[in-house]
Amino acid sequence: METYLYFSLLPEALIYSQLPPERFGKYLAIGDKKTTRGSAIFFAVDPAFESEAFRLKEARDKCTPHADGSPRRSTYVSVYGVLANLPIESLGTLYLTTKDGLSLEIKPGKYKAPNRPGLHLYQELCPVSPKVASPLEPLEFSQHITNPQNPVYLPRAVFCDLRLNGLATDPEHSSAANLPYRDLNHLRECLTSLKYKTDKMTKIVQRDLDPSLLYYTLGSGFYVGDPEHFAYYPMPSEDDLENKHLSWWTSASSAVSRF
Repeated sequence: METYLYFSLLPEALIYSQLPPERFGKYLAIGDKKTTRGSAIFFAVDPAFESEAFRLKEARDKCTPHADGSPRRSTYVSVYGVLANLPIESLGTLYLTTKDGLSLEIKPGKYKAPNRPGLHLYQELCPVSPKVASPLEPLEFSQHITNPQNPVYLPRAVFCDLRLNGLATDPEHSSAANLPYRDLNHLRECLTSLKYKTDKMTKIVQRDLDPSLLYYTLGSGFYVGDPEHFAYYPMPSEDDLENKHLSWWTSASSAVSRF
């Protein structure tokens, strides 16, 4: 029986499992008895990955089938400091799992800086999870938040960009239709502050993460960066989601009905 290695973001954990990605995502989202319900985001990790930072062999040896022959669902390797000790080149496919246990597979792609003016809104996912506004495009933002020359920095970060629509260029007056953020007035204030303070590179908009709305508000994709490496996982267009991944998109969009 094949053993897989996964890096979970919600919460941060390195996990061995004998479940293939789609079944593992469903297990994280709804559990064995379907008594839990929540989104999951995880990467497949190169099974050949080795590091003295983790007790990999000990965990791998424990990840064996149950007495009845059923697969071992999870054997945890670590729940702390995982990303800081996980090189970007060891990360494979990214999986986005909805609260209903449906997973969308995203392969890494070639990054090209967005050709649009204005501000950006990022959701940091690991190892911290604030929502951050910035004038920096994704690669610049990654380099800024992982720069050891800054007084506060992250050794490595996973984040995604979120939709701003017209607020990106006109935060004071533009319509915020179809943006289900909780405190739009505060968001406008943060963006307006950055618009006129050209020496400020980031401003925290919200200190926690709302996983239920994340998929619906996603922009161009997910990013993993450190001072030397950068990886981009492009989100499918809304047309592709509706035409090729309708079940996933319907599940991912259902949370906005509450707002």
